[in-house]
Amino acid sequence: MTLPHGKCQRQRVYLEYTKNSVTIAANILMRIFIPNSKVRSFVVRQCIVCLAVLQITLSGMAAEITTNGLTVHNKGIGGNNTEQGRKRFEQHVVAIKPDYVFIYFGLNDALNEKCFVSLERFVENLTWMVDHARTNGIKPVLCTIHSVTEEPLFKRHKRELYGSEGPNGKVARYNTAILSLAQTKKVPLADFAKAAGQPGTVSADGVHLTSSGYKLLAKTFFDVVAPELKGNEVIVCLGDSITYSSGMKGVGTAEGETYPAFLRQIQIPPHKNSP
Repeated sequence: MTLPHGKCQRQRVYLEYTKNSVTIAANILMRIFIPNSKVRSFVVRQCIVCLAVLQITLSGMAAEITTNGLTVHNKGIGGNNTEQGRKRFEQHVVAIKPDYVFIYFGLNDALNEKCFVSLERFVENLTWMVDHARTNGIKPVLCTIHSVTEEPLFKRHKRELYGSEGPNGKVARYNTAILSLAQTKKVPLADFAKAAGQPGTVSADGVHLTSSGYKLLAKTFFDVVAPELKGNEVIVCLGDSITYSSGMKGVGTAEGETYPAFLRQIQIPPHKNSP
């Protein structure tokens, strides 16, 4: 995928202008400080080579990164549960005044013993986030959490913590609560638990996602709101290390291979009433 022609053209013009400007400036400075014309000519040539390499590098980056006009904020923090997400909701969501907040919590609430949150409190926290978002004119989107690969998880967390239901049994119970809340409150739902069943989604640690998994998460959220998008919306992605996109290039940002970054790269479909 490439940038729209207009953006590519503007970038090429900018790079060419930068190269010419630096060359002229270098010539002026070196005429003052380097009187020897041969030495001066050599330095100028080296500057031009460096700028050419920079131009190729930036042009390659432009070809790899396509933006659809959305402004996306990555507000994921590793190890967070819904209690912590609720506490920072005002600062990390409301203060930004986004059009949407994409909410992904549950793995720490259900599986990380240092962050366990009871199912009842989990639902209470999510309900508060939904209501608080709507009160502030923000559209919330909930998301089910993906199943984990249990054996790698047991290397970090004791098996007996999850009782007879096991980790994925507990995940399923929390997902049932998310589905019920979405239905009761009429909240748009990204059903990532269903989408994430395909191979190659979960990383070797059993919990976090691969690059393909983060891309799939972005698409799952995106498809929910795509019919409404015009391309100038602001989205806050709120969550834990999945939103933070642990292990990926650009971690903690909306760049690289994070799920917020992939959100910015999906093409917005034309609407039926578009010219």
